[in-house]
Amino acid sequence: MNNLSDHTTEQKILDAAEVVFHEKGFDGARMQEIADKASVNKGLLHYYFKSKDALFDAIFNMAVKRMSGNINSILQMDISLEEKIDLIIDSYMNLLLRNSSLPRFVITEINKDSERFIKKYLSGEINNVFAKFIDSVQKEIDAGKIKAIDPKHLFMNMISMILFPFVGKPMIQVLIGVDNNEYNKIMLERREHVKGFIKQAIRP
Repeated sequence: MNNLSDHTTEQKILDAAEVVFHEKGFDGARMQEIADKASVNKGLLHYYFKSKDALFDAIFNMAVKRMSGNINSILQMDISLEEKIDLIIDSYMNLLLRNSSLPRFVITEINKDSERFIKKYLSGEINNVFAKFIDSVQKEIDAGKIKAIDPKHLFMNMISMILFPFVGKPMIQVLIGVDNNEYNKIMLERREHVKGFIKQAIRP
């Protein structure tokens, strides 16, 4: 196979697998269903990915990288913490508006075997992102630019406010009585509410 068709076929498989795994999780996904959705035969699917585990690894690693996004580069910028918070919230909200099933998929799979998933997928880069965020907050606290808030709680508050409306979307839609279109409009508005809430929490 030439490189172009090789890449195109592999990408078709990854795109199909992402939909199936996000919808049904590892346990519910079937290789035949992924092959059918990618419009390839099962033999070709196994040519690229020898097993369901191997394909899931590729999809979950993609999910983790998307969740960490370009946060590392934002945290390295020579800008204020408030500006970094704005960019991080925009980055996450843009990602989740395009991939609303992503956080529910990641959290559901991690909860099945948290120790194994954390060791396999959530070390290294993710830990670095958290450490850099903590460092950015602590520097501004030490400089007297923001109030003395626990950086860990600030991080958890920000991530929770971003992720929960997507993880809990079906329940929230029922509670507030809106359809998918209206919910998406609310999520577009939400980014500014989250920014304001988090920044108000850190201002002296």
